[in-house]
Order: sequence, then structure tokens, then C-alpha cells
Amino acid sequence: MKPEIGFIGLLSTEDILEDLAFAAKNEFECFEIALDWKQNFHFSLKVIKKIRDISLKQGIKLIVHTPYYLPTSTMLPEIKKGVIENVRKAIILARGVKSDKLTIHPGFQEMPASAIRYCYDSLIDNLQKIVDIGQEHNVNICFENFDKPLLCSELKDYLYVLNSVKGLMATLDVGHVNTTNIEPSEYLKETRNFIMDIHIHDNNGKRDEHKCLGEGTIDFKEFFSECKKTNYYGPFILELFPYKNIIEGRRRFLDYWEDI
Repeated sequence: MKPEIGFIGLLSTEDILEDLAFAAKNEFECFEIALDWKQNFHFSLKVIKKIRDISLKQGIKLIVHTPYYLPTSTMLPEIKKGVIENVRKAIILARGVKSDKLTIHPGFQEMPASAIRYCYDSLIDNLQKIVDIGQEHNVNICFENFDKPLLCSELKDYLYVLNSVKGLMATLDVGHVNTTNIEPSEYLKETRNFIMDIHIHDNNGKRDEHKCLGEGTIDFKEFFSECKKTNYYGPFILELFPYKNIIEGRRRFLDYWEDI
């Protein structure tokens, strides 16, 4: 079975239509829309229609990616309200472009380690509200694991949140996993029942570097072998920049995949 490979537009270009044209020209199966840039916060109805039309015509599956710096775990009531409304708009955008997946990050630690449970209580409460809104619009909320200083940098904490929020799914970021003390293939085994999206990039095991596959310490052959065992064939989203690295990343991805 052929894997579904795509890329995220976070740092490739600030023009989403240019990204989509690149995806279509190079026959990518999926594309993740990053809302991190200012101009991506609000799309006009005309642009939304163009995104939807291009993706449907070219058969490109879309995922929406909320800003990584969104303080999802915040305990401050006024900011909580803003976070929920921001994600609601992203969910409505997802439905507007015919996407059923939205990636969201855990947020930062606002309390000292001795009181960190309050951060997790707030994160779980906020995520449940977000998942409920997503279900109203038939959009799955996919919770991404992250590296420090964000929450859920450890597997036990990530699983705790996934199991505490009814209906919450997962975006597994292999590069982020590699900065922990757990092998990506083992991490996949533990989270496989939640995963709906996987982000692909490499690093040296110490920090998030977004290197091309094979330029860091991740054993992609072992990881993709485990993907096949668990019947996960995509989407796989390359978090590589710029365009030339995306093309090279897909080539290396397929080399690993087909060698299994």
C-alpha cells in the first residue's frame, strides 16, 4: 500500500496558494496548512474557495495546523476565552476547506514543577472544550507531542492527556519524540490507537532541528517498519524547509519505506 506523503507550509512560503501549487505540481497526497504566520490568521472567502477547489481537483488531503505558540494550557480566564475562540475559527476554516483534522499543541508551563498538575488540569479542560467544538463541525482534534519547554514532552504526560480528554486524537511528531529518552518506534507503539497524523523530520536527539531524513539519529527504517505493522500509511507530513528539502525528504522517505 502506498503511503500518503505531504508537507507543511510553515516556513516554505508565506503564500498558501503557492504551497498548494507546489503540492499539485509535485503530486503530493496531502498538505498541512500552518496558521503561524500573521497573514494566515484570516483567509478571505475567495482564498478559502481557491484552497478547497485546488485540493479537491488535485486530490490533496488537507490538515489545519494551529499556531505552535498558542497558550493552550493557560489558566487565565481571559486568555482561555481567546484561545478557544481562536481554535474555533481554525475549526471553521478546516470545514471550509473540507478538512477533517486539526493539529493543536500543548502550551507552556505556567506554574513551577511543584504545582504543574494545575497546568495539566487546565490543559485537559481547555482541550475537552475544543474537542467538543470540533465534533460539532466533524473535525478531529489531533494533539501534538512536543519538546521542552512545552508541556507533554514526556510520553507519560502525553498519554495522560490523550486518555483524559474524550475524543482527543494525536499528531505524532517524530522529531520531537527523538529529543526524549524513548525510541520513536516504541513511542508509536504506545500511542498508535490515537494517531491520525505524523510529522516527519530528523535531529541529533538533543534539540528540534528539522533536518532532512538521514541527517540525524532517527532510525527511520525501524520507525516505518512499525508504521506498516500497525497499518498506518499516512498522512505523513514532512516538516522540512525550503522546497528543495521537501523533495529530497520525500525521496529519502520512499527509499526507507520501500526497503522494508
